[in-house]
Amino acid sequence: MNPEIDQFMAYLRIEHNASPRTVEAYSRDLLQFNRFLCGEGDGSLDRYEVRARIENDDAVVSSITGDDITAFIEYSYDSGLKRSSIERKIASLKSFFNFLYNREYILKNPAEKVGYPKKESRLPRFLHLNQVESVVDFPVETFIDHRDRAILEAFYSTGARVSELCTADVVDIDFESGRLRVMGKGSVERIVFLTDGTVRMIRAYLLERQKKFGSAGGPLFVNNRGRRITSRAVYDIVVKRAKAAGLMDRVSPHTLRHSFATELLDRGADIRAVQEMLGHKNLSTTQVYTHTTKERLKKVFQTFHPHAGRKKPE
Repeated sequence: MNPEIDQFMAYLRIEHNASPRTVEAYSRDLLQFNRFLCGEGDGSLDRYEVRARIENDDAVVSSITGDDITAFIEYSYDSGLKRSSIERKIASLKSFFNFLYNREYILKNPAEKVGYPKKESRLPRFLHLNQVESVVDFPVETFIDHRDRAILEAFYSTGARVSELCTADVVDIDFESGRLRVMGKGSVERIVFLTDGTVRMIRAYLLERQKKFGSAGGPLFVNNRGRRITSRAVYDIVVKRAKAAGLMDRVSPHTLRHSFATELLDRGADIRAVQEMLGHKNLSTTQVYTHTTKERLKKVFQTFHPHAGRKKPE
């Protein structure tokens, strides 16, 4: 994205004859957006789902979606920026992507339909246990079935980020202890845990993989050509399997990560232990899941308490 930003800045200065102050403001907004996509900043960025592809610490501009832009705007709201500042950021992004689209650098303008999000802070989207089980419960017959099931089981077992599972290698697994070594944000290594069922599913997948490709070494998860799977491919797998399970709302790898954290906290896990398992730098990032569990408990109360939701007698 950085080369495209440079071209856009040159366009503003030379062809559009924009003022130095305007050029500086647009450049600042776009560079901040790029840093957001790359996950640079405090631990709070982990709660915003980003699908853009990152290469050499730079966002690939053709992979940026409208959801990525909306997530950045929501992050700006949650950071306490004034509405006028956010409106300028939206204007910067719209102008930037209009420029790229008109010059045919991109085939589709992701900012075209971007609007203003609600100001309320978002609670992470998560699935209940029975919903997760419906997503992973499908007939396992082909190599793809084995791989998809292993990926889904690994997500819910570990709470790992999609990038962490995609970059993991087979040698990172300790099958005996049920542990997986992953590389998190900031190149920080940590250990996540695999359930017995997940270990069995990964073993079965690797056996099928060996039959298909003659080897089960290198990347932990591969595509149908035996190459390391991409984050986008994993996203598509999760969406496909969720829809097949009848879950039509947007479900992503991050949804499974949120579900992992919510379920642990619901069952009384220590929040600092969950923080460590998720690889959060700041406890405040993990605390958002306590709000989720409180909302969940409130719904249970309103549904089952005999006096909840009823008017008091006059």
